Amino acid sequence: MNYLRTLAAGLLAALVGAGQGAAQVKGFDAHQPCGPMIRGSSDVDKLMIAAWVYGYLAAVNSDVRPVDLGKNKTILGNIIQVCAKDETQSLLSIVAASKPQGQDGPGSTAEAKAWLMQFLDPAADRVALTAALRPTEADIRAVYGPPLADRLVSMYAAMFTPGAAIGPKPGQDEVILIRTTTASLRDGDAVLREFPGGYEHVRGYFASDVPIVRFKFVTKGQTAGLAFDGLIYVNNRWVLMPKPWRALN
Repeated sequence: MNYLRTLAAGLLAALVGAGQGAAQVKGFDAHQPCGPMIRGSSDVDKLMIAAWVYGYLAAVNSDVRPVDLGKNKTILGNIIQVCAKDETQSLLSIVAASKPQGQDGPGSTAEAKAWLMQFLDPAADRVALTAALRPTEADIRAVYGPPLADRLVSMYAAMFTPGAAIGPKPGQDEVILIRTTTASLRDGDAVLREFPGGYEHVRGYFASDVPIVRFKFVTKGQTAGLAFDGLIYVNNRWVLMPKPWRALN
């Protein structure tokens, strides 16, 4: 509810800020050349453009992420930079060509989701699936540097005991996830806010740039569920290294 109120307040502020120009808001056509469209757009038009881009990417990539006015500003800036290189290209062509990093191939969002969807099968051997995610010492040291890596080796050895298993709770039939890279977390990119706060304390220990995923098992149509972090693609496979900050204590 607080998020909806904040978004509504932002929209209202944009409308009020447009003043008399609000009456001249004309919208946009994503098929038209981006240069004239962006130069002739009002503040409200720009807000609509950003919202459309988010919706387009969410639908195409099945990767719905939180939206706020700060992210709208970022995505508009990116669109304007690309448009400046060729103002005759359409907004649609720009967005269609801006497939987020990691959508295809090893370590991709799609691959991570396909791997996790196996846990939703009622007949799945979740003990075996979980065991397959156990990181080796080489995996851990490829992701984290010392002295944290030294502590994580023993921590994860104790965590992945025989019979250990993760999986959804009854009624949870979907997976939602956020994928980024360890370099993005290390550099303090905005996506860091989408991960548990403990990553702020370990991001300086990242020793490589590899895909990392936060995910939830949820009931379809909901966003709250059983959350996990630290699904990492390293050494050509997915491993699970959750809550690394606990090794700092």
